[in-house]
Formats: sequence, C-alpha cells, structure tokens
Amino acid sequence: MHWTLKRVISYLVSASFVGIIFYYAYFQSRGIISGPQINVISPENGKTYGDPLLHVYGTTKRAKEITLDGREIFIDLEGNFGEELLLSPGYNIIELAARDTDGYDTKQTLEVIYKEGESQSGISSSTPLSPSATGSKLINN
Repeated sequence: MHWTLKRVISYLVSASFVGIIFYYAYFQSRGIISGPQINVISPENGKTYGDPLLHVYGTTKRAKEITLDGREIFIDLEGNFGEELLLSPGYNIIELAARDTDGYDTKQTLEVIYKEGESQSGISSSTPLSPSATGSKLINN
C-alpha cells in the first residue's frame, strides 16, 4: 500500500470524525449513565438541632421520584423538593432515595441530633421550606 498525503489526510479526517461521534454520544449519555443526583440544602449532616420540626429541602437532577425515609415526596418542575420531618430525641438518620426513568437509584443518608432546649447549630426552623414554597407548582413525576 502506497501512502500518499491525500490518503493520510483522508484517514485522519475519517478517524477524527469517528472520534467526535463517540465523544458526542458519551457526552449526551453521561446523564443516563450517572443516574439521578440529590443535593440536600438543609439539614446539614452531623448537626445538632434544638427544634424537633426539621425542614428537609434541596434539589434533584434526572429524578423521576424521590422518597424521604421510604415515603414519596413531591418534586417541582425545577427539581426542587421540600418536606417537614419530626425528629425523635437523640440521634436521627434521614434517608433520601431518588430513582430515574431508567431505573437507576441513588441514596443519600443524613445524620442529625435533636437535643431539646439546646440552641441550634444548624439552619433555623423558621427558614423557608424550599423554593417550591414560594408558589412554584408541585408535580409528582
């Protein structure tokens, strides 16, 4: 086989084109590959709270449904979620789980402590529930 400049350039262009197609396919499918994401804004993991009523809120990406301690909660159109939770005295474990349309799951566990009468070291219970509490429509995907 005789290598000419035209043939080398043709192979390089073809290989580059195939590489770009594979990179684009990976870039577009990475959301499907990685599954849903949960970003908890409040409460902070490991904090001590003096109020038994705790506001759990945050955002999620690519989630069809999200559960808080096994109970389904609502997600708005922007992916915001918010729920109130009553803490037991002492050590509490809060589990959030999200599932996407392809069946991929992700879980996030938070550990908080409730000590009655102790000043809060976390976010105050008077903090608004979430962006969805300001009037955004809630949907159940």
